[in-house]
Amino acid sequence: MRRAAILVALTGSLAAADSSRKVAPVAAVEDSCSDGSGTACKRHALDGFAAALAAQRAGTAAHPLRISYVGDSLTADDQITHALRTRLAALVGDGGPGFTFAAPPHPYCQHRTVTRVITGPWRVHGLSKGAPPDHLLGLGGSAETVGGGTIRWVTKTPVTRIDIHYLAQPRGGSFAVLADGANIGAIETTADRKRAAFAQLEVPEGAKKIELVARGRVRLFGASLEAAKGAVVDNLGVVNATAKQVVTNNHPEHLRNQLARRGPDLVIVMLGTNEAEWIAAKSSGMAEHERLFGDLLATVRAANPKSSCLVVSPLDQIDWRVEAMPARESIPAMVDAQRRAATARGCAFWDTYAWMGGTGSSKQWFKRGLVMKDFQHPTTAGSTRIADALYRALVTP
Repeated sequence: MRRAAILVALTGSLAAADSSRKVAPVAAVEDSCSDGSGTACKRHALDGFAAALAAQRAGTAAHPLRISYVGDSLTADDQITHALRTRLAALVGDGGPGFTFAAPPHPYCQHRTVTRVITGPWRVHGLSKGAPPDHLLGLGGSAETVGGGTIRWVTKTPVTRIDIHYLAQPRGGSFAVLADGANIGAIETTADRKRAAFAQLEVPEGAKKIELVARGRVRLFGASLEAAKGAVVDNLGVVNATAKQVVTNNHPEHLRNQLARRGPDLVIVMLGTNEAEWIAAKSSGMAEHERLFGDLLATVRAANPKSSCLVVSPLDQIDWRVEAMPARESIPAMVDAQRRAATARGCAFWDTYAWMGGTGSSKQWFKRGLVMKDFQHPTTAGSTRIADALYRALVTP
């Protein structure tokens, strides 16, 4: 359905913003073979997403178009993900907020289509902060209480169903589910052993306020909040997250089960911002990063073999702590390592480092208001450009 390299003329790229500037090269999303057959490839990495998008546009899809976006602080503020969410909603309709954590796994993790209110003595766990000893973190974070408490989500648009991810465990408590104040379910979490559990409930028409009221010992991972159709983009970005933390702080089988339940049509992985600060270009650390990245992608592929996965590379970085402010040398090597891991696991790859201009391009982005003064994190305008480029790559036949 799609060729091994999808060349997309990204008018949203840096150069297209002003015709007087040097024209940037055309971006390329490398759509690798996902069935291991090489030149006789029958299935490419993005075929599953392309089919799901076509079904959504034709009105024949059984559920909303789902994208789960795994990332670090570049996506945790929900700017890239929300911009992508907005573009897709304009194309096929608003499918709701998608998955939202029970509690932010880091104080700076956000979701721009949900207002969250938490009351009671909840203990929050996250990939990069306070992972629990059992390494059961849902899709990246959890909230646990032994004395009861309430988690309330208020969505900007109505949803029709909620799918709650929680932990069943010995001596587990219970929680009630309310929609606009009306009780729509009561869930007991007691089990003979710890295991991931899920509860899907229909939400009354027009409801926007969902509350989970816990009693006793309850651990909640989060919930997907969806409409019957449209597009959803899950923001699974966690501040300070690394590929190693995703693999080692969250049990791989547990993560696989969580992703399988979520059933995304596309998983996007964008990690490396943090590791680039301490992993040298030619080092055992970079080899470990490639191995761990491959392990993460293997978990993603095993969870939903017919779905798609896409690796979005790290952006260019400038080491502003050094007087000469050199470009960070680890980035090109990390991009290559992630490309190899993506190809080996049957995932597509987008070299955003090359797309934004390569070595030192972060300085130019800063001058144009597209990246913050740390030369790492995109501004709202920069995030929108990245999301726009990604959108064009995904929806162009």
